[in-house]
Amino acid sequence: MKKLHTKKRRINSKKGISMVLAIALAAVLFLSTTTFLSIAMLQQKETGTTMNSRQAYVSAKSALDIAEELLNDGKLSLPDSGSLYYVFYYIEGDPEVHVEKFNSSELALKWINDPAHASYTIIGNAYIKITKNADGSYTMTAVGKENKYDYSGDGNTGDLSTKFDVKYNLVEKEETANLTMKQKSITTPTGNKFLMLGDQASFSLLRSVRKTLNEGDTTFRTLQDYDTDNDNKSIIYIPKNEAGNTPLTTCFPLVFDKAVKSTSNGSSRLKFTAYDSGIYFLGNYTGSKVKSDYNSEAVDISFYTNSDAYGTALECKYLVIGGNMVCRPAAGESGITLKYSGSSYNTDKGVVIYFTKDCKLMTYSNDHSKIKEVEYKKGYYYISLGDNNTAVDLFSESTKASAKKIDTDSKEYKRVSSIDMYSSLVDTKGKLKNIHSAFEGKWEKGTEQVDILDSDGKFSTSSNSYSNTPRTTFTKGWKDYYIYCSPSEMPTASGYYDMYSGKEFNYLWYNIKPMEFNGNIDMSIHSSNITLSIGPDEKETVYYNNKIKNSNGNTYFPYSFNQTILPTSDFATDSNTQKFTAEGSNIIKQINSSASFSVKPYWNEKSFTLKVVNDFIVEMSDGTSYTIKADDYTDIPETGLNLFSNDAKKYFEDHSTSRVDSNSSSIKWVEDNAINTSVDSSNLDQSSSVINFKATCGGTLKEDSTYKGRAIYCDFGNGSSGKDAIVTYGNNATLKADVVSIGADLLEIKDGKGLKINTYSAHNESTCVVDGNPIDGSMLQITRKTTLKFNDDNANSITLSPGYYFFPGITGDFDILSKAFWEKWSSSNPYYKAEKLGDGTKAYKKVTVTTKMDPVDFEGKYF
Repeated sequence: MKKLHTKKRRINSKKGISMVLAIALAAVLFLSTTTFLSIAMLQQKETGTTMNSRQAYVSAKSALDIAEELLNDGKLSLPDSGSLYYVFYYIEGDPEVHVEKFNSSELALKWINDPAHASYTIIGNAYIKITKNADGSYTMTAVGKENKYDYSGDGNTGDLSTKFDVKYNLVEKEETANLTMKQKSITTPTGNKFLMLGDQASFSLLRSVRKTLNEGDTTFRTLQDYDTDNDNKSIIYIPKNEAGNTPLTTCFPLVFDKAVKSTSNGSSRLKFTAYDSGIYFLGNYTGSKVKSDYNSEAVDISFYTNSDAYGTALECKYLVIGGNMVCRPAAGESGITLKYSGSSYNTDKGVVIYFTKDCKLMTYSNDHSKIKEVEYKKGYYYISLGDNNTAVDLFSESTKASAKKIDTDSKEYKRVSSIDMYSSLVDTKGKLKNIHSAFEGKWEKGTEQVDILDSDGKFSTSSNSYSNTPRTTFTKGWKDYYIYCSPSEMPTASGYYDMYSGKEFNYLWYNIKPMEFNGNIDMSIHSSNITLSIGPDEKETVYYNNKIKNSNGNTYFPYSFNQTILPTSDFATDSNTQKFTAEGSNIIKQINSSASFSVKPYWNEKSFTLKVVNDFIVEMSDGTSYTIKADDYTDIPETGLNLFSNDAKKYFEDHSTSRVDSNSSSIKWVEDNAINTSVDSSNLDQSSSVINFKATCGGTLKEDSTYKGRAIYCDFGNGSSGKDAIVTYGNNATLKADVVSIGADLLEIKDGKGLKINTYSAHNESTCVVDGNPIDGSMLQITRKTTLKFNDDNANSITLSPGYYFFPGITGDFDILSKAFWEKWSSSNPYYKAEKLGDGTKAYKKVTVTTKMDPVDFEGKYF
């Protein structure tokens, strides 16, 4: 009985559950039916109660879709006020959409009902009405009729509208033009990176001229001899004199890490010229060679003259003295005369001297007694040379009295801060680094000789850096060396040329011809830090005349492009003067397909830094070429790179995007990745230098200020666009230089303050020739897609593509954030643009600027 009772209870339970489920299901069905009926009723209310109305609604939306496309393509006009009306239609056999415009709905309907148009297919079975609203927005309505074929009557239940705002921007309109364009070449001066050190083969550009003339080149050396003392632990440099051989005339810093002995005499004088650069006397010799000619006070000597010698001339922009100096000048002579040599004398008016410690400049008589002494305490001094660059005697009391003590915040020092290399020559404790020339005729006892080059600057085939087979051993004594190598020519003998030093290896190619690999040559550089300077990459000029005589009857020798004054006024025009221009000298060329030129870590190390001083070109034997940009490269693979390889080409093309600021690096242009507005106003004038802004966070330029440089390179932002674009504000600043390049996410005017550019100073070298006629004007380079925002409702911005922009008739400042500046370029007054220079006529365009509406989007905005 109990079991039956249980079973009965189970049966009753199931019946209860079924009833509950049935009630719930009925409720869900009721609610769903009600909802669906409500939606259907709403849809029916919106689209009309008849099938034709609902069809008209769907058709009206298709008409608005076409209207959106035509509006964005610039094929529809918007009314200045009131309304305009359009009809879109197809003609049988023609896939194009045709458009008719009307001033009233009646005219639109009349056109539609015209029997002559009966064969046309009216898109959407509607006409389009565009109305300008009081708030400046627009409403567009597609008016469809209930009766598909009868466009009379008042049935409008199929109308569909959208409301939208319109924004305008300026756009470039380009046409191919018959023109050529070039930009002034601005190079990062190799003189600020490379040293003419000790017995370095001198100024190989001049050497290559004499070799071209088949006159030999063995006389082109910085040193003619050495003295040794203290059991060969002391080396003394004896440079060549002017009349005997080419004087030390370079655009490079002249650095002497050993004491220098002058042997000037009546017809043969010692002269050092470092144009726009510095001369460094850093020796500290103490020994019998000086004491015997002077006395026991002559110690810690950086420079001295031979007994009863004639004076020495120094011409430079900056002078560094790291030890005492002594002289015994002949009657009426000075120990050292100092003049300025550089491009900015009108601004500088004098030379800056840095004494690295307390130094005495002592003058002696023939009886070894000291006649006079001037002492300079450690620090910076400015010596004015007046309006005429009048030479002064460095050893005289009057010069010492006129010397103005300055500090690193002074305007005088800031003008030379970019060329001050002293800090790079000493370690953190102020001790001179272990620097060496690639050829050492003499070397200190206990050290390893560096013999990568021979005395004539050619690569040695009997050195510790050359072998016939791959190298398995190396000179361990070079591990702590900083080596500077400037070959006079490339080798032709096959073999392995391994240049290496543990700390840093600096390589300079400075020749009238490209750096050519003609033989089966495997050349490599191994170091923790490698500096490459391949140039000159300007078309530098060398004058050579071996017949013109000076007042003493001696022959003048070559002068390079950067000498402001030739030896005589008739030097350049004399029929015997030959003029050479360096062509293609910034090229590394692989002629023999088996040749290689590699950069690698130092032996048994895994990483290194490659510093490229100036842009240069690599040409492979198969005709492939690419450019290596000036930059620091820190992630080269552990195995290194052969520059004559596709792997190297890919690496540098992927990485070569920025420029190195080597001229004004002491100035903090960018702080925390944003433009530094706290830069002192006195630092903004870097007229002989390069300014490099790389501010990934953008920022604001210094208000109402003028930045001056030889070149100003700007990279603002991180490459983002749209709402993620990094904004940079011009703030009414002016960028004034021979070359200005800009790449920015977004440059924006704020409070009416734009960004002015002035590059007219280079108008003779940054040129544009249209249909054979030179055009006067100014150039601006845009390095990547850059948007300029005007904050003007009538036209808010213009987006510029990469290229070189030449603006005719612009001979002063021009504001690139002024809408008016861009609007003036019309078909009768275009500007010109080159996507790439020297890339064929297809790359050259004439450009006008027009106004274009930003695209509209109706999606989700229908009512």
